[in-house]
Amino acid sequence: MSKKRFIIFGLLLIMFISLFFRYAHRAPKRNYCDFRVYYNTAQRFLAKENIYSRPDESITPFKYSPVFALLASPLALVSQKQASLIFFSISFILLIALCVVSKKMIASGSLKFWQAFVLYFFPLLFSSRFIFSVLDSGQITIMIFALLIFGIYLLEKKKDIAASALFALAVMFKYTAIIFLPYFLIRKKIKASLGMVFFILFYCLIPAIYTGISTNLQYLKSWLPFIAETSLDKGSWYDSKNQSLYSMMLRLFSSDSPYKHFAQLTFTQALFISGIIGALIYLFIIIKKKERETKNIDYALLLLCLALFNPNAWLANFVFFIFAYMVIIYHLISTRFKNKAVLISTILSFISSSWAAESVVGDKLQNFFESLSTVTVAALMLCGILLYLKFKKEKAV
Repeated sequence: MSKKRFIIFGLLLIMFISLFFRYAHRAPKRNYCDFRVYYNTAQRFLAKENIYSRPDESITPFKYSPVFALLASPLALVSQKQASLIFFSISFILLIALCVVSKKMIASGSLKFWQAFVLYFFPLLFSSRFIFSVLDSGQITIMIFALLIFGIYLLEKKKDIAASALFALAVMFKYTAIIFLPYFLIRKKIKASLGMVFFILFYCLIPAIYTGISTNLQYLKSWLPFIAETSLDKGSWYDSKNQSLYSMMLRLFSSDSPYKHFAQLTFTQALFISGIIGALIYLFIIIKKKERETKNIDYALLLLCLALFNPNAWLANFVFFIFAYMVIIYHLISTRFKNKAVLISTILSFISSSWAAESVVGDKLQNFFESLSTVTVAALMLCGILLYLKFKKEKAV
């Protein structure tokens, strides 16, 4: 191991230990936040109880698939604190791993040490608000992110079956990951597309090995209706913490908005317009450039859409910013930071997404800025930068 790598490994170890003990100290005081949902569901799954009911209203509803409950069930064999620390450790390791794999996909050639440092450091810095949101709350988003990045990497290595198994598992963790399927079909990745469908069906059946067929069927019947029941209420749509594309349109332009709004659209009209905007973004993603390869840009855009199109896009969802920032910063490194418009826009997106953090402006101002959808705006800015990089004309040599 070279001296530089040894130093980096040492710094990562120090960071992990520091964050580990920070989390161990904070998590019990915060009642383990979202991780409490997974742990409680794991206990109920092992007891073969209904995982889609809410006997304890103080616990957030479980909105994931039965196979996620199966995979989480071993955590219920230890105490909640021990389980949360295991979950935290896995999330941290996967965060480092997905960054390393992302770099392998994005950087086509070898990088100098300072270039590699910039490519890792700034995306993590610019996304740090969301990384801490995931780690502190015990959210599953980093795991979903890792499944998708590893899946993309395997797909580019022509290992379609293994890739489709990971994509399908990501869908079972978070249904919005299904947006990758139409993209693969349009790109004629038939094996990967069919593999995704097969593995989704396969994962639906696996929990029956433990619960039995009838209980598993009841879980599957309850899963999607329970998501609709607990996620699509007006309170969730208008919540200032919700930074989805739909919620931005509803808060800023609908007459029902409890916040300052700039138009008098009906609820349906605001949702319809946000749907059109989302469809246009997706249309630009699926358009293929014949002149050069833009797959990494497409993948970055799809990951951003995973957050923007999620009806309940809480802050943890925007950890997907990491890959988008890596793609953009690699472009800046490759062009020696000559494109000032891209550089400035990237910095502005970081400011828009992070300046409203409670640690910076306090709780009241954070709520105010979030009601203005500053994180959504940052995501749309990143989409704009990536689309510019995708469609800009190359200068003739």
